Amino acid sequence: MLDFLILLAAVIVDLLCRYVPAHLPYLFPFVFNAPVFLGSWFMLLWYLRGMARIAPEQKPGRLRQWFFLLGLGSIYFVLQTHFEYISQHMFFLNRIQAVVIGMAAPFGIAIGWMPEVLRLGVPPWVLRACQSRVVHRLSRVLAHPLPAMAIFLITTDVWLIPAVHFAAMINPFLYAVMNLSCLLGGLLFWLVVLDPRPKPAARFSYLARAAAGFLVMFPQIAVSSYIALSTDNLYSFYTLCGRLFPSISPLYDQMLGGLIQWIPPGMMNTAALLISLNALRLSDIKAEESFVPPPGAKIYEAKWTGQKK
Repeated sequence: MLDFLILLAAVIVDLLCRYVPAHLPYLFPFVFNAPVFLGSWFMLLWYLRGMARIAPEQKPGRLRQWFFLLGLGSIYFVLQTHFEYISQHMFFLNRIQAVVIGMAAPFGIAIGWMPEVLRLGVPPWVLRACQSRVVHRLSRVLAHPLPAMAIFLITTDVWLIPAVHFAAMINPFLYAVMNLSCLLGGLLFWLVVLDPRPKPAARFSYLARAAAGFLVMFPQIAVSSYIALSTDNLYSFYTLCGRLFPSISPLYDQMLGGLIQWIPPGMMNTAALLISLNALRLSDIKAEESFVPPPGAKIYEAKWTGQKK
């Protein structure tokens, strides 16, 4: 029943956006995007359904729940409210939107890590599709640190090429592709890097994932610093369409956008490195606690750590 209501709401909101867009409140979409609208609401429904079905001892902690919900909500906010309108009239606001959907929101969803909850909440046909041979083979290729890094960088940086960015901003279809590709590339990358499970439950070691999360920062710094420090107006679209804040010059707007693309993502990359290394530490401690020495083995204590080996 709730699934049908979400579909019905999508049809109604789409019609409202088409025929009475000027009369809609701020929290309604500026441009209706069916994949984002349906994906956000169905994901929330499946999350709530899974939380109602999961055993109490397996229920994720409050912090994980908040990270997941904030990530999901922020995707919806920047793509399916009137924030999208203002993001098309200032470059620095557009970069806030891009950092949210490509970095911050996927980072939060990955920290939340809800596969076990969503598995209990999705309809059976969705679960069968996710477990199909095609999806399994595709995930084996894409959910590798190197392809995930490449996809993440491509879906982030290719849209910052001035000619490509201009074409995407004036073409509604390309604009939707730009946003969806940033979102999917970010989700793929952060779900690989921030997978909390040790190997072999996860395919790759904590160190490999930590390295991927940290090394991807340097190409991002190169691109965003070039934008922030450039003395040329690289993104003429915002002058053409009219800037929301005329007092902010094109170069200052561009500098702000470059800094937004530069500093917050770099902080998240560093945080991901620390999270992965801490997960490695906790995994080693847990392994040592469950280790049963073979008969005759000598156990000694490392004085500087207090750990027994």
